[in-house]
Amino acid sequence: MNNIIFRLKSRIELKERILTGSLAKQDKQCGKINCRCHDDREYWHGPYFIWTRKENGKTITKTLNKKQAAAVKKAIKEMKELKLLIEKWRKISLKEIEKM
Repeated sequence: MNNIIFRLKSRIELKERILTGSLAKQDKQCGKINCRCHDDREYWHGPYFIWTRKENGKTITKTLNKKQAAAVKKAIKEMKELKLLIEKWRKISLKEIEKM
């Protein structure tokens, strides 16, 4: 087996969690009429961590706590890296097959 492919597979094996989507951090106003957040943006509530992704053609949005947000952020990054590694592997495979 190609040594480069072996190294790519080794890097792929190290991935723990992989997810797709995007993560946003938002502050919001509440629904209470007398809350000071309606008078001054400095008092908006949050941060709220919002994870949005597609599943079976539908957009799924979920509010996460800080710990979940950190894990999702890392998993999204890992997925992007995984896609790059697989694309490299695909290109190497194509070159090897063309040489046969």
